[in-house]
Amino acid sequence: MAEKPPSEAPAEEVQTSNASRVISSPLARRLAEEAGVDLARIQGSGPHGRIVAADVEAANSAKGVLAPAATGAAVPAVAEAATPSAGVAASAVRGMSDQQIRALYPEGSYEFVPHDSMRRIIAQRLTQSSLTIPHFYLTVDCDIGGLLAAREEINNAAPQDKDGKPLWKLSVNDFIIKALAIALQRVPDANATWTESGMLKHRHSDIGVAVAIKDGLIAPLLRSAETKSLSVISNEMKELAERARARKLKPEEYLGGASAVSNLACMASRISPQ
Repeated sequence: MAEKPPSEAPAEEVQTSNASRVISSPLARRLAEEAGVDLARIQGSGPHGRIVAADVEAANSAKGVLAPAATGAAVPAVAEAATPSAGVAASAVRGMSDQQIRALYPEGSYEFVPHDSMRRIIAQRLTQSSLTIPHFYLTVDCDIGGLLAAREEINNAAPQDKDGKPLWKLSVNDFIIKALAIALQRVPDANATWTESGMLKHRHSDIGVAVAIKDGLIAPLLRSAETKSLSVISNEMKELAERARARKLKPEEYLGGASAVSNLACMASRISPQ
């Protein structure tokens, strides 16, 4: 005997184009408004066809891939394939708005590149995978004998102040910061910040450096690190770290970076990298 199909919610509650009459949660309505999704085109998975946040996320992930469904039509297969847990997780990681992100960077310091539909879907799928699929990480051992020799030579050649103290003392971290800054200039696609509407491709390498403070971590920024010498990077980093531990950093000194460096030994022992 054929199974009787489940009863559907009244047409005026689910199939109307008036979103205010569609059964949906407050969070789902807010997410739909932000994403520009018509609630009337979504089939809810909640009790009595109620549209929940996961349904909005699933429908939004299919935008730009499938043609919009007609009013009252079934939800596209791609949208149905997304699990509620993935949708809830995706909504949980929503951060600042595009306007808030762009306000962190001075006008003219970046190039804005709008997303196409493929880039948007790739980003959504990668976010879902990072939250729902176990990951493993690779490490590599590096022979930095040449770097250590250069560091010692540069430090020995440092001029001294009137008290006989060297004007700089480079750490390995200083070399890493400089190397990352140069690498970001050579690979500009990596020197970027994501927003929902497009990528911000930065013209300078603003590097955040993790500093352990009481009860947490903070990453003060070395602005335009690609333009600075190792000695300048070293002295600026020491000064920023001291003020970070004293909780005297200004917001613009730790907000708005695009890449960061962390020294695990420094973070674990709460000391400056040497």
